[in-house]
Amino acid sequence: MPLNEYDRRALLSWNAHVSGQVCLRLCLTRDPRSAALQTYAEDLRALSPHISLHTAFEDTDDLPGFFIDDSWIWHAVPSGAELRPFLETLALFQEMSAALRRYREDRLASTLGPIRPDLRQRLLGLQSHRELLVFTAPQCPQCAHMLLELAPMPFITPYLMVRVVDALLCAERAQAAGIRSVPTILFGEDFRWTGRVNLAHVLEVVCRNESTELSAAAAIRLLKEGKAQELSRLMLSSSNPWRDFPAVLTHAEWSVRLGALVVLEELVDKDPLKAQAYLPLLWNNMDELPAAVQGDVVYATGIVGDPAWTERVFRWAEKQVEDSELREVGEETLNTLKRKKKP
Repeated sequence: MPLNEYDRRALLSWNAHVSGQVCLRLCLTRDPRSAALQTYAEDLRALSPHISLHTAFEDTDDLPGFFIDDSWIWHAVPSGAELRPFLETLALFQEMSAALRRYREDRLASTLGPIRPDLRQRLLGLQSHRELLVFTAPQCPQCAHMLLELAPMPFITPYLMVRVVDALLCAERAQAAGIRSVPTILFGEDFRWTGRVNLAHVLEVVCRNESTELSAAAAIRLLKEGKAQELSRLMLSSSNPWRDFPAVLTHAEWSVRLGALVVLEELVDKDPLKAQAYLPLLWNNMDELPAAVQGDVVYATGIVGDPAWTERVFRWAEKQVEDSELREVGEETLNTLKRKKKP
């Protein structure tokens, strides 16, 4: 999707006020929208000498996106009202990088506008990851206003990430999330703000609620960053099991499933009942999973389960007539379960 003439002029104007190189990462996937993001990225690179574009491909069906540091992810082709916040966020990241982020709070205090000092301190005091999911549209002026207000906040702390989803480009995601108007901000499953919102109120919830579960996408991102221990700590601090964690344990990528198994082992060690709560959810959709993923679910059953799971694993193993590796996983899990004490 190439830039239109209005957006080109906006980009050229932005060029005149930026110095140095701004690093922008583009993650492409098997999702067909990757082509639109790639075309857009090529336009950006051609029109702006300041944008240093790094492109990578992940063999998944996840949404493609632009990454500004690890603070902002844009599942969008920023145009219209979305373009200025996108460019301003890039410029802010460049400023922060140039200053080596040595004076975050003082440097950004003036850009945070009317946000109370105590909320700013809460952001600086965050010790676990938070993700805000923001649905926008290219022709929405309120979206642009809100994104501009949000722009500096994730750069204050490494524990806040903002994920922008264009509700028109990713209509099925918007529909699944129940989005009826934009802008809409989601925080976990329980918090939602629509329209012109006071971001100070949003921050109060984000900074206060230590037990809110992360989405599957946020959990996967932590695992890909090698932060399985951090994910374990967040899950242990939650009062209930995370509804999206089975999707992480059965992710298409082996490295993600491996990280999730490490987290599961930590849960078993410190809160076995919470860990065991995931097994029924995993087995409910067992027949729909690829063979390799089924093998990992059975392996996880050996880690988490008790002898009560022996019969179900045995029935599964009997069906693996043509796959010796899966049969071996089944046999090892059965032996592990038999060595455990009955509940």
